[in-house]
Amino acid sequence: MPPRNISGRTPAEVIALLARTTDPERRLSVEQQLFPDLVNLGTAENVLLFQQMNDKVFSRLRGLTEQDLRYSVPIYGTETMREDIAELLRPQFGADLGRDDLFGTSGVSAALECLAFALKKTGTLAEGDRVLLPAPFWQGFKWCFEQRPGLECIPAYLGTDFELTLDVLQQAYYWPRPQERPKLLVLTNPNNPLGVNYDKDVLEKIYTWALTQTDMHIISDEMYAHSQIQTSQRPFVSAFALDAYRDNPAARDRVHVVWGFAKDFGLSGFKAGVAITRNSAVKDVLNGTDGEPYSWFSPFDSLKHYVIGSLLETQDTGRSFAAELMDEYRTILTGAFDSARTALDEAKNIPYVFREEQNSAQFFWLDLREYLRQDVQEIPYERGPHFPYNGHTYNGGAHDGNGNAGGESRRPGDLRLPVLFSGIGSAESELFQYIKDHAGVQLLPGRTLSAHDQGYFRLCFTAFEEQTIREAIQRISQALADRSH
Repeated sequence: MPPRNISGRTPAEVIALLARTTDPERRLSVEQQLFPDLVNLGTAENVLLFQQMNDKVFSRLRGLTEQDLRYSVPIYGTETMREDIAELLRPQFGADLGRDDLFGTSGVSAALECLAFALKKTGTLAEGDRVLLPAPFWQGFKWCFEQRPGLECIPAYLGTDFELTLDVLQQAYYWPRPQERPKLLVLTNPNNPLGVNYDKDVLEKIYTWALTQTDMHIISDEMYAHSQIQTSQRPFVSAFALDAYRDNPAARDRVHVVWGFAKDFGLSGFKAGVAITRNSAVKDVLNGTDGEPYSWFSPFDSLKHYVIGSLLETQDTGRSFAAELMDEYRTILTGAFDSARTALDEAKNIPYVFREEQNSAQFFWLDLREYLRQDVQEIPYERGPHFPYNGHTYNGGAHDGNGNAGGESRRPGDLRLPVLFSGIGSAESELFQYIKDHAGVQLLPGRTLSAHDQGYFRLCFTAFEEQTIREAIQRISQALADRSH
């Protein structure tokens, strides 16, 4: 009988699943099922609040009732649910945020797609329109905007200091095809993968330009709004709190925000997010005035109401536990950040991009360009129905894909692994593989996040407890030291 891993799947079954998985972060998770000794610091997940959530919410969940199994009405969240979410977000997003501005969806990716479809329905966007994004950016924007809405994502590459400026966006907007100006600007604040909060003055300039000198709508992805470390001297500022938005009544129709429970609360698997807009035409589309609500296809379902509702309703002090937890989260996140940063600094050979006054959200942006091999040849990939294969067996150290310890025991030809990250550049791909093989750690290559240059990697320091993160960083350091000799 073929060996099975802890997921209950044979290696061949996991490889087949890997070949059907297009998102780079999910590919890492699937590969980890095949090789469970790997420490996945590439996928953006947050385990820091599980104990608090378990003590105050999960362990207190009442039994399901018949009502919990019925359709939620409306499908984008009951009035009570949306009011509770609005109350949670008002300190960060503005006191005038109302429940009727919120539309629940199955995650922030669904909220982004729903907004794209709604903007197409209202005639603001059309098939093939361009979406302007500062790069590096979360790879999921491509499938949120391109896969079904049919838009085209255009990167505006940040400089070597990775600072967002108006000039960077204007250069990408005005060049090279003036007849095809972008119709949508998407900003992620705090940024993923950099983790930084954007400077308020810079945002004011960008929003003023976009809302007065162009016809672009703006989507602000504020998924990490509460992921703030205590030492950050640049506070988070929501799009709804900007003067360029508040002082321009006409602009209120052109600014939209998304947020969700996946990152700040560590509830990635629940897929619970909200699209927030004050555009009446977009609202009509989202709430189903002319047809079914768009959330019908990506709903804030009854089980989300059951669990998320319990989180928002729990009160021990007269204040929502969710609000209290976000206050506590800042301290917990800072501790995890300090621990990971200390490990990186002690390693002395893992450069990272960070300035003292910045926020970090849940990430470190590693600069490993000095470790790229210059003699790596481009691999002639064989294109398959989903993504390329490299035609080689797994060359890892911990497991060979057949359940055997030690890569030396594998038999050539046993497994033909799909390429995890096609199109990122062979030097970066080789360095990713080296760190995985010799440190047992997965990082997310920067080119999957549309970084301009090879050699950057995103490390998520909230994906495991502090000790695991520190040990993983130490193993990366040792592997890089060995590579340099």
